[in-house]
Formats: sequence, structure tokens, C-alpha cells
Amino acid sequence: MLAISLLVLATALRPVPATAATTTAGVVTNTVAALPSCTSYQVKGICVWLVCIPLIGCFIRTSVRVAHYVPDVVISTYNDPLAHPWAEVGKPLATAISSVGSAVVGAPIDASAGTQREGTEVTTYKSADAIGNPAGLIASIASGYIPSFGSSFQFPGYSELLAFTRTELPRIAQSWRQVPQQLGNEFIEAARAMANAPADIISSVSAFPAKLGELSSSIGNLGNVFGGSVSTQAIGLSGVDMVGADLGPIRDMVQIAQRLGASGGLSEMFCPGSASVFNLHFQSDMDAMSWRGFWPLEMLYPQSWVPGTGEVSTSPLSTTWGPIYPRNGELVQSHPVKASAVLATRVGSIISQSAQPHIYKRLQPGSGYKYFPTSKPTTWQMIYPSAQRSCMTFGADDSMSLASFGDYKTDGADGYMWNMWNHYDCCRIRGEFLYSIP
Repeated sequence: MLAISLLVLATALRPVPATAATTTAGVVTNTVAALPSCTSYQVKGICVWLVCIPLIGCFIRTSVRVAHYVPDVVISTYNDPLAHPWAEVGKPLATAISSVGSAVVGAPIDASAGTQREGTEVTTYKSADAIGNPAGLIASIASGYIPSFGSSFQFPGYSELLAFTRTELPRIAQSWRQVPQQLGNEFIEAARAMANAPADIISSVSAFPAKLGELSSSIGNLGNVFGGSVSTQAIGLSGVDMVGADLGPIRDMVQIAQRLGASGGLSEMFCPGSASVFNLHFQSDMDAMSWRGFWPLEMLYPQSWVPGTGEVSTSPLSTTWGPIYPRNGELVQSHPVKASAVLATRVGSIISQSAQPHIYKRLQPGSGYKYFPTSKPTTWQMIYPSAQRSCMTFGADDSMSLASFGDYKTDGADGYMWNMWNHYDCCRIRGEFLYSIP
């Protein structure tokens, strides 16, 4: 009887794992609620185009030049696939793909650790992914397109990785020339030498697609993931419409656009973003070689060695939340919300650039619009666990504040979701570009 009582007591006292979860409807609703604060919509002028038609002649056309922010992707950080904060989309994808990382590195990969103390520093490790925000459809709403999960997803591939040695390595070598020699030590100089004489790196990167080919039989159809797409059947989602996600809010947005005559001139008033609805742009288990440090290509960047470069901070003199480089899943940061913000910044840095040493799908605007360079920073909106209706830039100095950033916004399961708002400046293509005013 005593044993039974102790068993019942132990069961009652056992901590119940918190279930971090939000829905697709919640993602859309919270994103739309932040539009007035985060969009920063601006009509900048007009673009002038030359149109020539055989046997008729040439004439001038114009289109409106606008600039605004778009909620491209939802970046999530989490401890375990089963505790992914986006229950309908991120959780089934992360759970199904978790075996890919083990197959790629050739060793079992367990769930990501939470936080642990190493000496006097608190080290945290998280998994992460970046999924196209369904509310990003707002910027493309003029077409009246209603997204469908369909029979396949767009997944990260290794095309950017293969371009790393040809495109990114020369840039890294050039950046080392800006690092003063007197800052060097034997480790920094070893990294500098490797970046300038990368024969071993080139051979290892070139051999990676063949490694994936060898793994295709062991991971089934998921081997096609690295080619850019995978069937829903391959990841156990066949017959499921958006994994049960509620697409009602998206259809409502389309209907509103149609009532406003979106098929007409409204198409010139928004810049489509770079992410496709629900497409997977990054998944840390797919990128296990780099994200988990098996493949230390991130250590080639001088930002991984030189303090004060590549920090998540609003100014060089303020307190930093953590370094952007090396862009892997390990970080020394005791506050869980700040740790998630830094890791989200790392994912955003990867997917926003070409030829990075990772497995990912780059954010890239589609055709039909001319995009102009913009210097506006990426802004962020927390959408889980505490949905915010405004955007921010990470790295504010709160060392003198009574409360730290993220206080009272922590999640018991340590799962966090952020909207990544990117700035676009564009005009609709109407012919051969001549100039813009201004």
C-alpha cells in the first residue's frame, strides 16, 4: 500500500511538459494585427518604362514605386520537434524530418538540449526552422491567389552550398584582409590561412551531393528534399490538407481583395515578398552538418573570431545579446527569449544571402517587379508565446533597465516564434526600365 501511495505521489509530482502551440489562424491573425505598426508603407514615386511593339512603335508607360515591409517567414526555435510551437505546420514537418539529420551526419541525433551550465557560462542549444508566413500573401493579394498545400512542399536544397566555394569563399578571404594583423592569434591565423587556401574545403563541399545520393535509400523519398521538393506521402502527410491548418483567414483576405478590385491597379501598390506561403526555407536537422557543428565552415568567417563584429546589438557601444557568427545552434545566453532572438537572427542571416555554407532555400523575390536596394534593417515581431502587435529590432541595451527584454514572455516548453519582416522597394515591370522619379 505504501509503495502504491508513493507511486501515485511521484506521478502527481512529476512535471507535466508544457505544450507550446499556436495555429495557422493565430499566425495570420497576429500578423495582420501588426500590419499598421510594422508595414511602414510609403509611396516613393514612379518608374518610367519604354514599351516597343513591332509595326506600331514605342511609347512610355509608368508604374508606382512603393516601399514597405513584408512578413516573409516565421522563424521558430525549439528544444524538440514534438514541442514545436507551430502545431499544425512546424511540428509535423520537424517530426518527420528529424531522421534526416541523423542520416546526414551518420550518427543518432537526439533532441536539442535546453540550457546547461559549462563552468561559469550558460550554454543553450536549440533547433530552428523558417517557414513562409501565410500572411505574406497580403503583398501578393492582387492576383487573387488562394494557396493550397498541394501534393508537395518546396524544401531547402544544396544549390547554394555548391556555390559557396566559388562565390562566398572569395568574399570571406577579402573580409580577412580588413582584420588587423595585430589582432591575430594562432587560431585566428589558422582560420585566415584556411579561407585563403581552401583546397580541403572545396573537396569536402563538392563531395556532399554524392553523400546525399548514398543516403537516399536509407531516408526514402526524403532524399529528394535536397533537390528542392518532396511529396507529402514521403513525410506521412498524404491526404492531409495543410496538416489540418485553418486556411479560413487566408481565404477571407483574398475575398476582401477581390471585393476591392484587386485584379486591377491594386497590383501596383504592393511589393511581393521573397517567401512562398508555407514553403520551408530552413530546417536545422536538414542543415545538421553546419547547425550542429560537424562541418565548421562558419569558423572561416572573421566575425566568428573577432569580438565586436557581427553582434546582435543596436549600437557598437551597447550590450550585445549574442554573436550572429558562427551561425549554428549553440549560444551562450542565459535569457531564453534573447537566446531565441539571436538564433532567429542567425537563421535570417543565412536565408537572406546567397552561397552560404548551409542547406537552405534562399529568400528571393519573384519576377514581375523591379526591386531597388534598401538599407532598412530587418524587423521582428514575436508571435508566440506572447503575440505582439508591433515590430522591433533586436539588440536593445537593457542593462540599466529594471526588466530585461523578454521578461514575462517566456514559454514553459522553450518554444518561440518570430515574424521576420523584410523591407522592399519596388515597382511593377511595364517594359524596359528607363528611370525612376525620384
